[in-house]
Amino acid sequence: MRTFERRGLTLLICLTLSGATACSALGNTAANSSGPIKIGMVTSLTGNYAPLGTNDKLAAQQIVDGVNAKGGINGRQIDLEIVDDGTDPNQSVIQFNKVIADGAVAVLGPPQSTADLAIKPVANDKKMPTISLGAADDQVVPVTPYMWMTAPLSSQVANVCVNFVKSQGKTKLAMLYDTKNAYAVAGHDATRNALDKAGIQLVDDETFETTQTNFAPQFAKISEARPDFLLVWATGAPPVVITKGWADQNTGIPLMMTAAEASTLYVQPSGPAAEGVFVQASMGVLGQALPAANKYKKLVDDFAGPFQQANNYYPPQFAWDGMVATSLLVDAISRKGATSDQIRDGLDSIDLDTPQGHYTFTPQKHSGMPDSSNLMSVVKGGQFVPAQGVTQDQLTAAGQ
Repeated sequence: MRTFERRGLTLLICLTLSGATACSALGNTAANSSGPIKIGMVTSLTGNYAPLGTNDKLAAQQIVDGVNAKGGINGRQIDLEIVDDGTDPNQSVIQFNKVIADGAVAVLGPPQSTADLAIKPVANDKKMPTISLGAADDQVVPVTPYMWMTAPLSSQVANVCVNFVKSQGKTKLAMLYDTKNAYAVAGHDATRNALDKAGIQLVDDETFETTQTNFAPQFAKISEARPDFLLVWATGAPPVVITKGWADQNTGIPLMMTAAEASTLYVQPSGPAAEGVFVQASMGVLGQALPAANKYKKLVDDFAGPFQQANNYYPPQFAWDGMVATSLLVDAISRKGATSDQIRDGLDSIDLDTPQGHYTFTPQKHSGMPDSSNLMSVVKGGQFVPAQGVTQDQLTAAGQ
C-alpha cells in the first residue's frame, strides 16, 4: 500500500472509531491561522427530504465531534454550522449564502439533487468548496471547480438495477418516476440508456409529481403491461405510499427501489409492504453482511457501531454519504490547509480509503464512489440484506 493510502486509512480509522475518539495532529500543512474552522452544512431537517437530511446531519456531527474531542485539526476546532432548507431549493440557496456570510470555508449538502443543482452556480461564482450529498450525475458531470459529491451517481444506481434484472434472466421492466426530482429524472434517463445494451425492454414508463398520493392510474397501466420488475425513481414520502399501494395491488410483480430508499426511514413506515422489495444500496448499508475479508469491513464497523449506539438504528445510505463527505473535508484540510482555495486543492487530490470504498478525486473527476460499492439488496425482516445473486466474491471485492 502506498504511503499516502496508509495515511488515508489511518485517518479514517481515527475519524470513525467513535464519537469520542479521533486523531489530533492530522498533518502540518494547514493554514497558519488560529481559531475555529467553520464548515457549513445545508440540509433538509423538515419537509419531504427530512429523512435524508437528518441522517446526513447525524453522521457529519459524529465525525466533527470525534475530531474536536482530540484537539481538532492541527489544534483548531471545527465549527459545524447546520442550517435547514425545509426541502425547498430556493431556501437551499438562501441558507447556502447564509453560511458563507457566517464565515464558512466549505459547505456540505444538501441531500436533494434539485437543491444541489440550484446551489452549483452560486458555489462556483463564490468559489466555495461544496460537497453535495445528492446523487444526480449533473452535479459533477461535467466537472466544475467547486462542487464534488460522495453519494453514488444516479447512473451507477441505474446500472446496478438494470444488471440485476438481467442477472435474474428477466427481459421486461416498467418505471415510475418523479418528474420534479432531479435525482429521479437523471436516474430514469440513465436507466433508459442502459436498457438496450442489456437487452431489456421498457414496457411501461409512468410519471408523477412529488406531492401525488394516489397512484391508482399508474398502477393500472403498469399491471396491464406485465413487467418482470417495477423500478421506482423517487425520494422521501412518495416511495412509502407507492410501496403500500403496490402491495395492495397483489400483482406478483416485484418492486425495486433505488439507493434513496436504503434507509430504515423507508422500511419502518412502509411496514410489511416493504418485505421482499429490492433496494439498490451501497456497501455501507450492507455492512453487517460484509465478510471479514473485505478490506473496508473494519472502517464500516468503526463508524456503524457508535452511530447505531447513539441513534438506535443502523446507519442508512444518507448517513454514509454525510460521513464520507465530512471525512473528505477533514482530509483535505489536514493536507492542504483551511482556506477555501486550499480546501479545493485538497479535494482535487483526494486518495483515501473510506467505509464506502476507496475514493479518488482529481480536477477532472469530482465523484468518487467505486462501482463495486454499489450492490442490490432485498428487505427481509425489516433489514437490508444482499439480494439473491449477490455473491460472496462481490461482497469481498466491494469498494475496490
